[in-house]
Amino acid sequence: MDNSISWTERLYKGHWLMDLGYRDYIAARFLLNNHLIIQGLTLASTSVEKYLKALIVFNLKKKEKYNYHLDRFESLKKLLSKVNNDVTLEFDTVFIEILQNAFKIRYYDKIEKPIFMGFYINQFIGELDYTIDYIERFIANPQNGEESMSAYNRAIKNKDSHLYENNFILSKENKKEFMEKADVGFSVDIRIGSVVQEEKIVKGGSTKNKYQGQISKFTGFNENLY
Repeated sequence: MDNSISWTERLYKGHWLMDLGYRDYIAARFLLNNHLIIQGLTLASTSVEKYLKALIVFNLKKKEKYNYHLDRFESLKKLLSKVNNDVTLEFDTVFIEILQNAFKIRYYDKIEKPIFMGFYINQFIGELDYTIDYIERFIANPQNGEESMSAYNRAIKNKDSHLYENNFILSKENKKEFMEKADVGFSVDIRIGSVVQEEKIVKGGSTKNKYQGQISKFTGFNENLY
């Protein structure tokens, strides 16, 4: 059985996954900037997942099973290591943990144990922007210096307002300063059986967090609330 994968197939599938990832990413940004938390979280999770799969596909030497989701994050990491491109080593572990949980809440009937997520929205969006930009640059870098024609780069050229809104990378802000701006906290607590989702918001500019390389956890209500 021939397990080889052609350059054309890698190119087609890789760019297809990048385009799908960008669609989820830009939708996630819009939802999160408008405080539609559950929807935004799930799309943020699938966007990063698709970008990681694109990176895997671009570097495959032979056909491999790569249809893992972020609830199987370690399986994706192993594949990334296998193709010598485990970019996740550069990622914020708190951010990745939230994305893993966010994938699980797409369908409540699949939840096996209680899930709690607490974070600050400005920091989360900032880390999402950093992560997508990092992968985009990582993928584009080996391509002989040629300008990337990805959906992300086209949106940058077109000054897409949904991409530029509250985006510290495109506005060339310092990451630490952006992450330490006044922020709004959200907590999501989902329990088995009762299927309860709760969000608590700290309004206005009352909360600022120190940023030391990881986004802050928000504990607006206790994890043992129910």
